[in-house]
Amino acid sequence: MDTIRAFVAIEIDEPNKQKLSDLITQFKKSNTQIKWVTENQMHLTLKFLGNIDGSLVPNISEALKNISENFTQFNIKLSKIGAFPNLQRPRVIWIGIDKGKENVILLANSVETALERLNFAKEKREFKTHLTLGRVKSLKNISGLTKIISETGLQFQDEIKIDKLILFQSTLTPKGAIYTPLAESYLTKPM
Repeated sequence: MDTIRAFVAIEIDEPNKQKLSDLITQFKKSNTQIKWVTENQMHLTLKFLGNIDGSLVPNISEALKNISENFTQFNIKLSKIGAFPNLQRPRVIWIGIDKGKENVILLANSVETALERLNFAKEKREFKTHLTLGRVKSLKNISGLTKIISETGLQFQDEIKIDKLILFQSTLTPKGAIYTPLAESYLTKPM
């Protein structure tokens, strides 16, 4: 099988993707040079695998299935907007997670451990629970974006049910990345 670019993630529901898309529309008014994510690209990455041999997909899928059997479904709630490394000199604009953050971290750590057994390198950086909204191409007009972010009242009162792990293939195109699910594994541990 060919080499594929892949990652493991959890998704958020369509209504909250729409709310995030509306938020990004407000941010675009700042005329900053940021590559914003589309609704189809919205997810919380638990582990980026990079370029892998496609023949590993069944093994990764089985590892995710084993993890899923040990987790119950849980809810998360989106929280504040932030940036890496910070909002004054951002490289990545993101939205954080409030409720359910600990469960996301536990899930990410379980994925990390299981995939380390399949010879994937352990991530050196501490896992940060976030959903990427955009990648900064230039700091031009960034103060305008910072102002819009500080004035924006977030409307994410709804909780989002997290019920599965997904192994995605990421295909890079001139119009942006296209994400294709390769394997899904539902969180099935009884409460």
